[in-house]
Amino acid sequence: GIKKYVNKITVTNDSNVTTYNQKENTTLAKAEIKAKNLQNSLVVIEYKIEVTNNGEIAGYARNIVDYMPKTLNFNSELNSDWYVSGDNLYNTSLANTKIEPGETKELTLVLTKQMTESNTGLVNNKASIEETSNDLGAKNESKDKGSADVIISVSTGALVNYISTTVITLIILAGLALLVNKKYLSKKI
Repeated sequence: GIKKYVNKITVTNDSNVTTYNQKENTTLAKAEIKAKNLQNSLVVIEYKIEVTNNGEIAGYARNIVDYMPKTLNFNSELNSDWYVSGDNLYNTSLANTKIEPGETKELTLVLTKQMTESNTGLVNNKASIEETSNDLGAKNESKDKGSADVIISVSTGALVNYISTTVITLIILAGLALLVNKKYLSKKI
């Protein structure tokens, strides 16, 4: 079996570096970027992929495939155990590692996204075990796909602060207007 999680998201831009460390085994994560920083931000997503032997005999995960979305980028310097072939990424680092029944092995994959003003939204990334084997020649089947989602959005905190400040200012002005009006009316009567 295979499962995919988001470990960490790092957003780097001219203003700062923000890291979103995720809770254990998170399949949905979110990063927010201020609108003024969106154009020059680089988002780095670190995935954890778990390969588990759910069978009854020891086996090998000969080839892991990641179906990298077209909106993400791969850098071999960040991923020494991964390589590109066609539209997908592959990892054979577990090919000669025996995985005992019930045992889990972990892989890490780091992908990036160069932000623009129009490419926010949901990024879904899936992985699967493409090839397995065992010493007994028994048939292995793995139809699982690990999937993890990242939402990259424009920070709404500034808008909330603006609205709150505007509402408070209007309430104060209305209160002052009421006081001035009462004072004026009481002098006229």
